[in-house]
Amino acid sequence: MKHIRPIFGLLFFFVIYLWNFPIVFETSDLLGRFDWDLYSFHVEFLRKSYLEFGSFPLWNPYYGAGFPVWENPSSKIGSFTHLFAIFFPSTTSLKISFLFYFALSGIFNYHSYQLYNRSSGLTSKVFVCLFQFSGYFFQKFYAGHMNQIQGLFLPAFVFYFLYLLQTKEKWILIFPILIAYILLSEGAIYTITQVSFLLVGLSIWEIYNATEKKRICFRFVWLSFFILLVLSFKWIPMFLFVHQVGRYFVPDQFPLQFSDLFSIFFGSSQHPLLSQSLSKMQYRYWEYGNYLGQLPLYLFPILVFTKRKLWFVLVLLVFTIWIMFGKGHGFSPVTFLEQIPIYSLERVYPRWSLSVVFLYVWCLAEVIQTFSEKFKVNYRVYFSCMVFILLTYHTFDVRKMNTKFLHEIFVLTPPAIEFQNKETYPITVNAVPDYGSDSKMFPAIRGNLSINDIYENLTFYFSNQSMDSNEYHGEFYLYPSFQRVKPIEWKPDQYTFGLLPKDQVLVINQKFHPGFVTNLTDVTPCSWNGYLAVQIDKGIRSIVLEYSMAKATRANAKMERKCNVTK
Repeated sequence: MKHIRPIFGLLFFFVIYLWNFPIVFETSDLLGRFDWDLYSFHVEFLRKSYLEFGSFPLWNPYYGAGFPVWENPSSKIGSFTHLFAIFFPSTTSLKISFLFYFALSGIFNYHSYQLYNRSSGLTSKVFVCLFQFSGYFFQKFYAGHMNQIQGLFLPAFVFYFLYLLQTKEKWILIFPILIAYILLSEGAIYTITQVSFLLVGLSIWEIYNATEKKRICFRFVWLSFFILLVLSFKWIPMFLFVHQVGRYFVPDQFPLQFSDLFSIFFGSSQHPLLSQSLSKMQYRYWEYGNYLGQLPLYLFPILVFTKRKLWFVLVLLVFTIWIMFGKGHGFSPVTFLEQIPIYSLERVYPRWSLSVVFLYVWCLAEVIQTFSEKFKVNYRVYFSCMVFILLTYHTFDVRKMNTKFLHEIFVLTPPAIEFQNKETYPITVNAVPDYGSDSKMFPAIRGNLSINDIYENLTFYFSNQSMDSNEYHGEFYLYPSFQRVKPIEWKPDQYTFGLLPKDQVLVINQKFHPGFVTNLTDVTPCSWNGYLAVQIDKGIRSIVLEYSMAKATRANAKMERKCNVTK
């Protein structure tokens, strides 16, 4: 029971902080602004696939002439959000997943902090509340950046990993593996890059301070390899996809200035449309808002009492803030990081404010722990009461600042789409009418339409012919006769055709991908001017094309097997 009571204390602050959160569940027929459309679309595809086809397809034909699902970090297949989408509407499942991850990460952060730092329950609650009640997560929620919410798990992953370096309790390994899978399945690429950076720096510090350096060093290598090995079924296809497809980012044009730090962490308003411009940086709205509350600001001077073992953490904090500033000059750490493949894909360096908050709050909580140890046992209860009152004040403060604009998110009505698709398979359109969101894909999939809009930074772009184009010959047709054909059975990642004449090319209005295979040993899909196609040299009674993730993982996505005909 004594291990459960602190969780109730944590729950008390969570309830206060989320008291005005139910407003986002007041309606299910209005859609969210900004990037909510993008992630609602990906979740809707998973939901549609399961409810209409009874499967979890590996190819999404509704999106940018077709995209792999398992490999695409934005798809959320195999995640908890995916599970929720089976039972709830797509936008609702994203909302539920936020609350679920907020609670689960709170428990993990609390438990891991106590394990590694050997701190009291009160100090652990202070750490969890200061970190999770920062504006970073609600700014991401507001903007619909649902692949960054899992940054909530950053402290737990770091602390569990560092704790495993110190002990032989292998059962703890379950937690970093689970967290790593959550990050991978939800596409939390930014969090993964920051976790990697922090673990390398902090593990080196652990090895430096250890009496048995070789043993700790070996354990670091073994833990890293084991976690990667267990999760290789997910991270290898994802890595190959991102590597083969390529990412394109518009970088920030100007670095931050030192005076911007106060506005980012302690500014008066974090509303994206009302926030003050920070220097001249391009992404100056919801990429920065990370309101910590006034209490951490007032307590900043006591960091001088930080324990000696945390001096390295303070140095790492300063270095991470330096990363946040971006490319100030040639000696900026960003210049070096961009030479490393995983970090060369970064775009908005102020997102490193997530790591800044983690390191800052870690030091602050440990200072509070140090002060509590100075009190005699009889007086610690008074110190605890004072901290509890201050934490309550802090909770009301950050709730007021970080959640006060929730009612402005879900206010969009989906557009009326004139074209009605009566086929089981999607018909390709360029776009649907604008309804106020940054992307316009969610209404399309509801109308069973394939859309050329790709609202992701992918260079693997191929725009197939839309139905209003003169070059459009249908979603499935033969070349050179241009005779339209229909599949006798269609699933998102599997197309079955009946009798097909010889000396024709079956053209599918999807981009070619080497992951497609057929049920015929002597027939292999090929690229017909970038389209997925099958060359028919002899008459075929029946043929099945389907996407194979195993073959896609082995194949090079940039190598095309071209058909032996020209357009």
